[in-house]
Amino acid sequence: MAEPKKKKKIKEEDLETPVSQEEDLCQEAPEQKTSQELMDELNNRYLRVCADYDNFRRRSRQDKANSYEEGVIDTIRALMPLVDSIDGAIKAAEDCRSDEAREFAEGVLLIGQQLDEALAKLGVTEIEGQGSDFDPNVHQAVLHDQDQTLPENCVTEVYQKGYVKGDRVIRHSMVKVVN
Repeated sequence: MAEPKKKKKIKEEDLETPVSQEEDLCQEAPEQKTSQELMDELNNRYLRVCADYDNFRRRSRQDKANSYEEGVIDTIRALMPLVDSIDGAIKAAEDCRSDEAREFAEGVLLIGQQLDEALAKLGVTEIEGQGSDFDPNVHQAVLHDQDQTLPENCVTEVYQKGYVKGDRVIRHSMVKVVN
């Protein structure tokens, strides 16, 4: 047996009272921003976007410069065996006795000078060697010597030259130090 549906009575309170359009707009007005506030907000957004873009450009330039420096340093590190070979050839050429060998030695010496000039153009300098004070930041002590005539922590011999570019060490100098 189905129950008959009860009709729901509508009360006056449940009915929406019609609101005029003017009253509706007045109620929304406090929520809406004035044109000056909107202009100020948009101007602030614009200034932030401009500042962000300037920061992006500055960081991009810095990243590009850092990448270039890293590339130069990596290239120079790859060329270090060549530098060592030319230095060894120059030292060996000093002992040449024949005229033909001396001419060959002069050619090797010129190549060494060109290599030094190329490194200098890239901002690479040789680390101070014999007679300088030992600096663990740029020197690698491979031997210690006992000599009372020399000052303590003095580099007495360089086994392998070291190089720096600015404040970055490309390769440490391998040295003998007096204790």
